[in-house]
Amino acid sequence: MSAPYIVLAIVTLISSTPSLYFSAIEMRSTDQKTRQVAQYTTARSLALFVLAVVPLFGRFDGWLLAIAVAMLIVQTIDGIIALLSRRAGMQTALLNIIGPFATAVASAVALWWFLAAG
Repeated sequence: MSAPYIVLAIVTLISSTPSLYFSAIEMRSTDQKTRQVAQYTTARSLALFVLAVVPLFGRFDGWLLAIAVAMLIVQTIDGIIALLSRRAGMQTALLNIIGPFATAVASAVALWWFLAAG
């Protein structure tokens, strides 16, 4: 495996982790509605995480490309949601805005390097 492939695979795996972590934490909520929504989001986040692990066990260029683009979209939308929430006056931590956008930028750079390397 080439360096661009490994870097993209690792960045993609890292970007799939926060969604899984935070949704799993919310499953412990005492509020039934919050817990139910967390169960749905955990199912989707776990699927993305598992899909992000696969490229680390072999050379699956198409697979890695698909999951990397999916996670780039997820992180960008997460950042937009956090930014809009903060602008609407909600108590959104600055890290909740910077984190997803920083991960999206790292993903975009890694994706560009992977594609440029051919």
